[in-house]
Amino acid sequence: MLQELETDTFYACDQCALPCNQPSTTCGRCLTEPPAFCRSVIPYRYEFPLDYLIGRFKFERCLASAHFLGQQFQQQLHRQNASADVIVPVPMHWRGLLKRGFDQTLWLAQAASRASQAPVRTDLLHKIAHSPALHGLNRKDRMLAIRGVYKAESVAELHVALVDDIVTTTTTARALSKLLIKAGAASIQIWALARTPEH
Repeated sequence: MLQELETDTFYACDQCALPCNQPSTTCGRCLTEPPAFCRSVIPYRYEFPLDYLIGRFKFERCLASAHFLGQQFQQQLHRQNASADVIVPVPMHWRGLLKRGFDQTLWLAQAASRASQAPVRTDLLHKIAHSPALHGLNRKDRMLAIRGVYKAESVAELHVALVDDIVTTTTTARALSKLLIKAGAASIQIWALARTPEH
């Protein structure tokens, strides 16, 4: 069974969805370093069996996992009344897409579109340089790895939902939200499948 963030036992930061142990809480980092995004809709904790399913989805192109996770994401967004003007998936560089052969974030964005009726826009955010995989890197190294690798087009006055598969340190979400705000976005939400607890 997938472990949802908001249950009678587990709670999450009101802004970044970091798992915490009390309701209606803003985590310490969001208090001291407020992100450019206003809300996160992230239904699940990144733990077994979800981590296994996402691995099969991302790296093995398992269609059964892809369909299941897309369906779960769509249902959760619909249940939480998630809404936006446009949905923007976190983009992959062409080299990464060529290597993986599958864009899991675009797949989730399409599920989000079915839930919210907002269009998916892949032309508003680009990854213009290749970066190393962020898995296993700390927050500082992640910031260095993604510096200067993304470019945003004009999103004047649009309420944007930025879609990713996993949010770990919020480094990517924070950086891309800043770019989109500078490009004119009225607001940014983060919609993702899973949130990693900090240890």
